[in-house]
Amino acid sequence: MKNLESFQIKIKFLIIPVLILIPFLVFLPKTGSAFFPLNWSDLNFQMRYQAQWYRVRLENRIEIFDPFANKMGEVGKKNPKFMPERDYVQIINWKRDQVLVIETRNDEGQLMHLYYENGDQTVQKQIDPIRFFNLNEIMPHYLRFLTKKSEHREQALREFNIEDFLVSQTWHENQIYYRIGIQGSDHYALIDPKTFFLQSLHSSIQRANGSKWKLEVKFSKFKKYNRQEYPQITEYFLDGNLFKRVSLIKAKILSRLPIKELKEMAMTRVETLPATWTVDYAR
Repeated sequence: MKNLESFQIKIKFLIIPVLILIPFLVFLPKTGSAFFPLNWSDLNFQMRYQAQWYRVRLENRIEIFDPFANKMGEVGKKNPKFMPERDYVQIINWKRDQVLVIETRNDEGQLMHLYYENGDQTVQKQIDPIRFFNLNEIMPHYLRFLTKKSEHREQALREFNIEDFLVSQTWHENQIYYRIGIQGSDHYALIDPKTFFLQSLHSSIQRANGSKWKLEVKFSKFKKYNRQEYPQITEYFLDGNLFKRVSLIKAKILSRLPIKELKEMAMTRVETLPATWTVDYAR
């Protein structure tokens, strides 16, 4: 009898802490329940299954804002100053793990910058004499991650100055993510632990006075295009202020990529800058 009473007392003492813990467990973020520790090899294995496209042509509309001319909106939010004269468009031809051709054009359709990549061959040509485009500015970072090969994903990270591929967990904006990059570094990527989608890229820009601007690229409004989840919106922030928005206008699956014509366009631009070229995408 004494043993039974002693057992009942122990049960009562155990029930109390369990009742205290239940509310904490219930209200933990949902992403936490889907999180498991992974290394870089494991994460690559999960992300390689995202690549559903093989050949695609994308059209993007790019809007530019002045990140240092924000005005307070009605609900206390900063509204960046829109600069329509700086807008441009992109036509991107892509064949997974082989070809990437990016045509950066103004609203009149004039080619301002050309990037051509086919295997190990790369051509980057600045065409507009006034407006300069660097690699990070024109690169479709999310598209770079849709690869079957880990070395190509590593190349995409290096293009954003992420040199170390250490995987850890981190909290960001009240959610838990996989983090690629050295702890404490300004250069890292965040991966959703449920979908394994790339959520954001982070870096910094060194200023002349020794201080830094924090650079963040966010991917949002994911939509399925021909079985492929892809962000409709990519936004660039400098110290939390919006300065560029890339909107996906069209995604068209191709049965044939005009590789020969695209190469000729690139080579023509390298050899004779004044030459013009138009690729017939209807073929």
